[in-house]
Amino acid sequence: KPMRGPSDAEVKLESLESSVRSMNARINALLQYLRKVESGKLPRDESLVRSVDGLLQQLPLVIGSLKEASAHYSSASVAGMIPVIELENEYNDTMLLSYLAAVAKTAKSLHLYSEKFRGAFESNTNQEMVRRAAF
Repeated sequence: KPMRGPSDAEVKLESLESSVRSMNARINALLQYLRKVESGKLPRDESLVRSVDGLLQQLPLVIGSLKEASAHYSSASVAGMIPVIELENEYNDTMLLSYLAAVAKTAKSLHLYSEKFRGAFESNTNQEMVRRAAF
């Protein structure tokens, strides 16, 4: 059997895995720093705390879902599912918009094509009529 290299999907998945591992390591380092600041082992760096706050503000869907889950549910399994459900809903909305955009683009292309076809057909018909009238 011939040897084949990894597929594009496998390469992308490996890249994504590596990115997630790297992000996880950075988040853990940041979390350790924040815990040490909270316990008083390290001095508070206002600039860094503001940066962390800015980063968290970019994740309102996840943060809001976590707060909502912890306020309304005591079961850890249900609380853990709320962000997943919210993200799935957001994904479904995005996919629907992508689909509608593709339909609109196709309809526009079809309209332009039919206009060109009609213009070409009408000009040929008009030229034929002029020729027949001349003879």
